[in-house]
Amino acid sequence: MIRLAIVEDHPAIAEGLTALLRVEADLTVVGTARDDIAADRLIAAESPDIVLCDIRLAGTGDGLELLARHPEGPAFIMLSAYSYPSYYVAAVEHGAKGYLSKMATIEQIVGAVRTVAAGGTAFPSAVRRAVRTALRPPTPREAQILALVAEGLGNAEIAERLSLRLKTIESQLRRMFDRYDVASRTSLVRVAQRQGWIEGDD
Repeated sequence: MIRLAIVEDHPAIAEGLTALLRVEADLTVVGTARDDIAADRLIAAESPDIVLCDIRLAGTGDGLELLARHPEGPAFIMLSAYSYPSYYVAAVEHGAKGYLSKMATIEQIVGAVRTVAAGGTAFPSAVRRAVRTALRPPTPREAQILALVAEGLGNAEIAERLSLRLKTIESQLRRMFDRYDVASRTSLVRVAQRQGWIEGDD
């Protein structure tokens, strides 16, 4: 059973999504929240697998800030009425696993949820294009990790070398895979070398 939390500041939309998603045999909605503080409490209390999250929320925080506070889970799928490239890039950089328009059909939403629950990502082509054309350099810590990946070190070795948790290394690498639209460590290193972020032959 896939456990979902819905973070949406419009009650009618949240209620509609809840009703539509609850008819799916493999999904259960564990709760809804209208703002980022209530969402933090919901996530802590219910431990959902996936958060379906609007970007613009009630209160002072937004969905991207909420996403950034949960780098190690649950998985976030951003659901927004806005198609700004800057939102796309920020969502990917903060670790979102999907981004859907509020014009998406319930079939598309359910499909995205199932894909993400299975370990995949759910980004439309427009999001992937925006990310590819707005490549941002890695942070200093990410650059260190990239350099060690290029040297052939495994995740555990990198964690030991940098005195970090293994989960932190895995999370950083997953984030870079999504941000740069690659599927392997080799492809990630090639992107970094082409961009001049680490030394290499490319």
